[in-house]
Amino acid sequence: MIFFSIINHNHDSIIIKNENLKEISKFFPIFIKSNTPASQELIRYSNINGITLINSEYRKGFGENNNYVFNHLNERGLINDNDFFLVINPDVYISLSEVQSLEREIRSINSDIYTINLFSDKKHLNHEQSIKRFPKLTSPIRALLRNKNRNDVYDKHQINKPIKIDWAAGSFLLFKKESYIRLNGFNEDFFMYFEDAEICRRANKNKMTLTYIPSIKAMHTGAFKNRDVFSRHFLWYLKSYVRYHLKK
Repeated sequence: MIFFSIINHNHDSIIIKNENLKEISKFFPIFIKSNTPASQELIRYSNINGITLINSEYRKGFGENNNYVFNHLNERGLINDNDFFLVINPDVYISLSEVQSLEREIRSINSDIYTINLFSDKKHLNHEQSIKRFPKLTSPIRALLRNKNRNDVYDKHQINKPIKIDWAAGSFLLFKKESYIRLNGFNEDFFMYFEDAEICRRANKNKMTLTYIPSIKAMHTGAFKNRDVFSRHFLWYLKSYVRYHLKK
């Protein structure tokens, strides 16, 4: 079974309008951890669709919130040893059929962590740069400048079968339960950024594998608020960037 962990930070309307979640919730358990007080609309939506809404303990980071959900599942014996824990952004749109295909794929592919083929459009034509090699000091600068010739990004056009990769965006990371426990979850010293790269790097150091499955597709409408150098998101990004490289 795949357990969904969605962190809500003022994404109430986005979650409610996501028709895919309604269908997925009929077959897979969905847990929403609200990092901001949930609206009455989201509370009703969750109740109607059998979605568990954790509407408490606000203002935590991305990693800390997902650790909270995992601990909620594990401490209550809701997630079994052969289950999977999916960290997925509220602005990722994946169909029920793709989730079911993903579940079949991961049963046949031995890996600790999995990710899928994310696109920025509904027709799945424009690949998102969601799978990368481990960040170098210049990688974030290239990202901010939207450099198309980045050498840290895997070329998805050249990949047509599952492969092992360095790291993947936290917008969609699927963990074996035992692997998440072995990693002790996300590093809560990071806030909002680089948690995904850091946990993948720790997995790599521990001889654990991350597999990219290109046949499973979804759309991600990410905001990329860190690209505004005058925003607090950029400051959080910069702090995490420095912390990531100091911890090497």
